[in-house]
Amino acid sequence: MARVPDVKTPAFAADQAATRIRIFGGVLETDRPLPGLPVVPMMDDGQSPLWALTTSDRDGAPVHSEGVAVTGRIVYSSGPAVSLADRGDAPEVVISDTGRFTMQTATRSIQHIAPPGVDRAAVALDLIGVVLPYALHRDGAWCLHASAVQVPAGVIAFIAPRGVGKSTLAAACAQAGCALVADDVVVMRAAPGGRLSVTPSGVPLRLHEHTARAVGIAADDADGWGKVRVPGAFATQALPLAAVYVLSPAPADATCARVERSRRAAALALLTNGKITELLGGHAAGDALERCVVLAAMTHMYDLAVPRDLSRLPSVVQTLLAWHDAPSPASNSA
Repeated sequence: MARVPDVKTPAFAADQAATRIRIFGGVLETDRPLPGLPVVPMMDDGQSPLWALTTSDRDGAPVHSEGVAVTGRIVYSSGPAVSLADRGDAPEVVISDTGRFTMQTATRSIQHIAPPGVDRAAVALDLIGVVLPYALHRDGAWCLHASAVQVPAGVIAFIAPRGVGKSTLAAACAQAGCALVADDVVVMRAAPGGRLSVTPSGVPLRLHEHTARAVGIAADDADGWGKVRVPGAFATQALPLAAVYVLSPAPADATCARVERSRRAAALALLTNGKITELLGGHAAGDALERCVVLAAMTHMYDLAVPRDLSRLPSVVQTLLAWHDAPSPASNSA
């Protein structure tokens, strides 16, 4: 498994001040800068903080508090490890290179103990890829490892293994006028009327330079990682979910076609593509599956064969938009 594979942060100005960051439909207040995340102007814009983050420094490798039992663990292919201690109202997440994050759910605060010389860009990635998704999960949301855009019928989300093209397809949709909703973490919640709503992440979408050029995006603002920000509008409020697409590569000359999944297959896809499913641990597996079964009953999910030819992306986007020019039906078949 790769570590937070699809979030791309831009270059960071070292003198950026501590600030408030618009993220996942709320505001994260932080006492130190977090590079690459959308800054909220220092004014009362009517948004309540999502969480408040304070950081202190401590020598030594990050570890859990003494006597705390680890309930879930992930070791990424790139080396860092993440462990979770689900301690009721004060859960801890320890990430081997960015520190310990202790959440106080009553006050909606996060105490971050950072190792010496921690990379604040890595802290930003871990907050939006691990820590906040876990906090949102505890609040009842399901965080899907996906990209999503707004279409006339609501939101369509794309899930796929790394490298198959979910971010690229989202970028092509943005080029066609769709507002970007999320990249890497798609936050879903049950809404009145048996529907699901999706909360915009607020995180910019970035592509490798060669991919950006291939989909018609100028690559003259590449950051230090060789990534280019995708231009376009960003959704600012929760929207109904229209469909989830499970992408699979197809020959370049193949027809772009979709097949709707059964409710059971949709539930399994939601579970296996959860952003933090593995971190939750075996003790939470039953609850996670039950949650996904409930969500699948409110979801249209399709297998979508996408031709492996970037020049055909505009026609794929046109097909998607044609499928979603009207509200989705109220329910899918079992």
